[in-house]
Amino acid sequence: MELNSRLRTGVRTQPPEEIAKAFVEFFKSKRQQSRPLEDLQAQHALATFEHLQKIARDGEGDFLSSEEIRLALSGLTFMSKHYKTHVQLARALFAELQKRWETSASQEDGDQERRGQQSKSLMSYLAVLSQSGSTLHARELVELHWENCLKDYRASPWPIILRGFMREKNPDELQKTVDIMQKYSIPFDQKAHQVITTYFAAQEEDMEMTKNWYGHPIASGKSPTVHTDIEVLKLCIKRNELNWGDKIFKSLLDRDKEDLAAWKMIFQWAAAKGKGVDEIEHMMQVMVDRSRESGKELRPDVSIINSLIWLANSKDDPYTAERYLALGQRWDVQPDANTYMLQLDYRLKVGDIGGARTAYARLQGEEIRDQEDLPFVSKLIVALCDQKPQNYDAIMGLVEDLSERNVRFEPETVIALSRLHLQREEMDDLVDLLNTHVFHFGFDQRASIRNVLLDHCLHYKTTDSRAWDTYNILRRVFSETDVPTRTKLMQNFFQRGRSDMATHVFGHMRQQQDKSLRPTVSTYAQCLSGLGQASDLPSLEIVHNMIKLDNQIEPDTQLYNALMLGYSGCGEGERALGFWQDIMHSREGPSYASIQIALRSCESAPFGDKDARDIWSKLQRFEVEVTREIYAAYVGALARHRLFDECVSLIDNAQKDLGYKADALLIGTFYNASPGLDNKANVKEWAWKSYPEAYEDLLKLGQYERVKLNEEGEEEESFGPRERFFNIGPIGRDAKA
Repeated sequence: MELNSRLRTGVRTQPPEEIAKAFVEFFKSKRQQSRPLEDLQAQHALATFEHLQKIARDGEGDFLSSEEIRLALSGLTFMSKHYKTHVQLARALFAELQKRWETSASQEDGDQERRGQQSKSLMSYLAVLSQSGSTLHARELVELHWENCLKDYRASPWPIILRGFMREKNPDELQKTVDIMQKYSIPFDQKAHQVITTYFAAQEEDMEMTKNWYGHPIASGKSPTVHTDIEVLKLCIKRNELNWGDKIFKSLLDRDKEDLAAWKMIFQWAAAKGKGVDEIEHMMQVMVDRSRESGKELRPDVSIINSLIWLANSKDDPYTAERYLALGQRWDVQPDANTYMLQLDYRLKVGDIGGARTAYARLQGEEIRDQEDLPFVSKLIVALCDQKPQNYDAIMGLVEDLSERNVRFEPETVIALSRLHLQREEMDDLVDLLNTHVFHFGFDQRASIRNVLLDHCLHYKTTDSRAWDTYNILRRVFSETDVPTRTKLMQNFFQRGRSDMATHVFGHMRQQQDKSLRPTVSTYAQCLSGLGQASDLPSLEIVHNMIKLDNQIEPDTQLYNALMLGYSGCGEGERALGFWQDIMHSREGPSYASIQIALRSCESAPFGDKDARDIWSKLQRFEVEVTREIYAAYVGALARHRLFDECVSLIDNAQKDLGYKADALLIGTFYNASPGLDNKANVKEWAWKSYPEAYEDLLKLGQYERVKLNEEGEEEESFGPRERFFNIGPIGRDAKA
């Protein structure tokens, strides 16, 4: 990450030896932990490898050995999700290995060892391709390299290809692969049958596909394996296909009565068919008696009890799950970690958080492998965070337990804890949580966590200072946050009346090294418009200067419109009209919004009534269609300069000249633009007499007071009644750039 940051900013990078060492250590760690490479990490790894390749091409030598490149390639096989960058990185690594193989192909010494290394690397590459939607290409590579290295390799590549087409749900190519295998004298045996059938059974999506492949003929007329039967029967239970599964179940009974795994399935099937706990107990006794007669002592073990608890759990039946737990105790079966995890799960499903905590306490006394309990403990933490009132000590106790085990939290856990820390205003704890766990996640997971902070910033109950603190955490931890999200934050601070904070948000966008995260013309326009509404002239001038210095921004009509809105909103109508001249002389020319905004700018410009008349005469000369909003804006420009009689004449003649009936927008613009209480009183009196219906509609929109602030941001003391305005912005008074 540090290297890529330096590459983006043009800063001198670390020595290549250090970069190569970090690259290798990273993939060693991934390999040891069997952790998938997230998309963000893959992007950094790809940029690092390309940087090292560039140095090697410049003649400084190879800093990664072939074995280290193979290590990185094998690390890509742990894919939790298909990402484009993983494939790009795999292609780059494999291409480099191929180049080195070709260089060493002329050397006879170690030829067998080289083929073995080539096969090993090729297997890893095939695994990446088959997991990323490129199985067809993977199969082509298998056929290309079958004779020279893959045929005699200790592991077969064909299961990789089969699984790839299964993931892609491509039955035609799957069957074609089976045919190709037979061409190379590889029979469709029990193992191949098991690979395909159990895969579809595990997916739980396509029952018909599972049925078709279960019935596919197996070489030498053999039957499916016991494992295949068990997995298919599990699917039948989940999908309620018990009638179809009866035949498989009977064959399982006939084939193996001394396999405990088979008995486990027998008990599950019986329970699924409606047998009660007492009947299951009787069946267990029959199993024990039969095993004694055959000389093999079989007894129910914890895996059988757990499978029954799992079945009850899948049916949301905690009462039966508890009875199965008691059944195990009657057979002297001691619960194990899996038992308590299942108990924790079904307790949470019914909202019994106290019972779930008890199960967790018992779980702590058991040996847990490969962090199997993490999903269940994560659910418990999330449930405790959602509980009202929250048991903070219990939550932190669980968090500390996981932290002591150096466990990586799941995204849902980080989301729940982030909300908790935000609610309790524990910003330091929030930063520690995010810095510890977020960098492990991919973009989608990071976005889900970031949205928690975003929602907190945007919530109307969040104070300005707390929203600002949360925003700063968001921008530092989630530097990849896109422009629309940052713009939403900027707009929120404008809505809060904090144009200073909004300007800082915009400034942070301008400072981004990644060009895709810098503000666009639309972003500039929204910022300028917001500053105009806030009447924040100093900040407006700062952003205006940013435009002049930004060589990626080409001013257009939208930007000029926004500059007019900004300066007119700050009372600088004359400066605003300068941008109207820029629009008039531009190739793009004015839009309807430009005309409306220019007329609004005339309100605050010295002798603006003359500018307004000039604009109006041009509209008539060029026969431009005048919209209701433009007509109202012209009325407002004249009203602002106390031309009462002209405004009355325009409104009276609106129906005759343009077909616009006097309405709330025209009357409201006339009222709002008229300066001072006396002028507003005259407009009110005239409107009541001349257009009572329109004035009634205007009253329904409501009024507001415009409060003036001093340099310290405090409200200026008012003497007498404040000036009031009608809320006509939403019906056409306000224009957007």
